[in-house]
Amino acid sequence: MSHEHIRRIKRKKRIRMVLIVIGALLLIIAALAAWLGLSALKAKNEVEAAIQAASRIQSQVQAGDTDKAQASIEAFSQHIDATYAQTKQPVWKLATLVPYYGSDVKAARDMVHILEDVSNNALPKLAKAAQALDFNSIGIKDGTIQLGDMASVTQDLAAANGVVADASVDMGKIGDTHIPQITEAVQQGRSKFKELASLTDTASRLTDVLPKMFDLDSSDGGGSGRGPRTYLVLAQNNAELRATGGIPTAWATLTVDTGKISMSTFGDPPRNGLFSQDEAASVLTAEERNLFSTKMATDYPDINFTPDFPRVADIARQIWHRAGHDGVDGVISVDPVFLQRLLKVAGPVTLSDGTVMSGDNAEQRILNQIYIDTDTQAEQTDFFTMAASEIFTHVLKNVDGKNQQLVQTFQKSVSDGHLYVWSAHEGEQQRISGTTIAGELQSNPAHSVTGVYFNDATMGKMDWYLKREVTSTYDKTYPSGAKQYTVHIKLTNTADAAEVNAAPDLLRGYDHNGNPRTGEIETVLYVYAPDEGRIVDWTQDFDQFAVHDGLTVGVKTVTLRPGESFETTVHVLASPAADENEMILRQTPLVD
Repeated sequence: MSHEHIRRIKRKKRIRMVLIVIGALLLIIAALAAWLGLSALKAKNEVEAAIQAASRIQSQVQAGDTDKAQASIEAFSQHIDATYAQTKQPVWKLATLVPYYGSDVKAARDMVHILEDVSNNALPKLAKAAQALDFNSIGIKDGTIQLGDMASVTQDLAAANGVVADASVDMGKIGDTHIPQITEAVQQGRSKFKELASLTDTASRLTDVLPKMFDLDSSDGGGSGRGPRTYLVLAQNNAELRATGGIPTAWATLTVDTGKISMSTFGDPPRNGLFSQDEAASVLTAEERNLFSTKMATDYPDINFTPDFPRVADIARQIWHRAGHDGVDGVISVDPVFLQRLLKVAGPVTLSDGTVMSGDNAEQRILNQIYIDTDTQAEQTDFFTMAASEIFTHVLKNVDGKNQQLVQTFQKSVSDGHLYVWSAHEGEQQRISGTTIAGELQSNPAHSVTGVYFNDATMGKMDWYLKREVTSTYDKTYPSGAKQYTVHIKLTNTADAAEVNAAPDLLRGYDHNGNPRTGEIETVLYVYAPDEGRIVDWTQDFDQFAVHDGLTVGVKTVTLRPGESFETTVHVLASPAADENEMILRQTPLVD
């Protein structure tokens, strides 16, 4: 046998061996691919089920159905544990080494690892808190606030909130992938975690603050709170618009002693506590004087020209104290919209003058009908203060057993600006700050807020007839990461000229020369750009641009005759720091 023949035989054997090895590798790769594919399918199904469970949690908590919320939390945890069991298998780690698509597999594993951390370290505490927070034990009974076992879950919620907040940040660091399905799953995960983080943050703050504010805090080891609390209550009149709602027509105090509520009768604000023109120059900032004039400190109907409720509350507190009243622990703002919603829960009430107020007619009676039926400001003011006092008294006595409805009413009224709270206790205010109930100007570029606010200049009660429509939509994202939004504003004077001109002059108001108006509505519009953002362009020129607490503001005065409308479109730019956080639109609260 020749050497050449032997070499050919050896070469064939080597080729055969290489082919066998390649075939074996291909079989192994195919098996690994099948294993990974099957595992990925299982993981995908579990993640989708977890997202569905997470989607239900917020609505169930807001509806007061803590049993279902607890079940959804447990379901979420089970599905995430099952997902993690798939992605921790060796085949997933090997897959991260694959060129191009390996980073996608890593992104999926990172997301599941984040979810697994939440499942183990946050959800058990959330489930425990949901079990303790029985909404049927939270409410008002016999005029006494009851918070159930709220104080017992403060630490659990705080710990869970820390884990969820970190997870939300980590989720935001996972970039887009080459595989649309994985990118979509990551985006869904980000969205749901933002919702969950917002929910746990709010719950953590409220469970920490509410027991203290209602004198039900026993964290000092005692059996009760740390002393009665007294709050100044401002009843706003939305018939004459101010940035936070309406002019603060009636003031009262609400005292809470170990949960027991007692309330003074609403009355006129104390004029003897107002600041003089000279004092206003030092009480107000230069920006406030420029935008709102010194009336913000010299005339009580104008203290809420500013949309920053903590500032409104502080000025009101000072006026109250200067008038010789005792100091207060905070300020609460309510309005007839909130009162009508409370009557939906408590049932109708017959006022001392025979007027029947219900959950269907209170707004119209308080904000409109009284100005048609009466000729004098004294009669109108007396009716407003009487209605506010007697509705509150009625509600406190008639909401037993209606806790879930009551909680939902408070939630809705907070979310759309009909209930604001400020605490004079610095630590408590820090916990309230950043939540909707604080009603503050947002000075955080990571959470962009565009404000659209209105102040009445009609000097009447015509804003019942002012229809306001404000919308915002996302436009585009710049290379810098800054997002642009379109804000559309439409105002319509819906008044019937003949009807309002037949009504008393006090309804229609007076022009700047003191002459009765004939049905026109004069409104000052303020558009606030997001923090570290700007107003890009507009379709109707502003009268003025200014700065308020670091925020750019466009100001325009609009006068509408009956039947006339005004429209403008404003493009605003949010800071790149907002990243994936969508812009929030905050506006002067609407009537129902």
